[in-house]
Amino acid sequence: MATSVIEICNNALLDLGEDVIMSLGDESKAAGLCNHRWPAVRDAVLRAHPWNCAMAQAELASGVVAPLWKWEYKYNLPTDFLRIVQIVGQDGQEIMDWEIQGGIILCNEAAPIYIAYVRRENDPKKFDALLDEALSARLAASLAYPLSGSTSLAQAYWAIYQEKLTEARGVDAREGVPESLTPTSWLGAKMGR
Repeated sequence: MATSVIEICNNALLDLGEDVIMSLGDESKAAGLCNHRWPAVRDAVLRAHPWNCAMAQAELASGVVAPLWKWEYKYNLPTDFLRIVQIVGQDGQEIMDWEIQGGIILCNEAAPIYIAYVRRENDPKKFDALLDEALSARLAASLAYPLSGSTSLAQAYWAIYQEKLTEARGVDAREGVPESLTPTSWLGAKMGR
């Protein structure tokens, strides 16, 4: 597993045949590109799957002012929010009817609500080794054209990223405890619960 953002960036640069960097503030084109592209690449890869290392839960209180129309309540999302995985009401039932607008969840469920979400994880030490590989591959795909001028190289690294992402998602998904889709009783199955 990577111990720093620099290590992930250097893995991408080495894959592209480039020299490594010592910091994101180095006076090289590669360092400048890594510094500029890393946050977007990290967030995109983390949003692509509910990674175990990036999952979080939060209890949200409703806003003081109600939404203008359609919805009864609004809830501010956490500042580290990247993707909703599940929203549950105070009764423990999943809320199915909701939407996000500008960093706010809109729904008709009274406070509090509880969310399971993918958060922006800034510590690479918490990333799984396969997630590190997927991040490096996406960064390599993002850096390939600006560093080499080759669209075919960028396309090749995009394909490599897709393969690494598929592998990492598969392993990560098998490490979680899936929620049962089996109804708890015959009557529950009949009623659709």
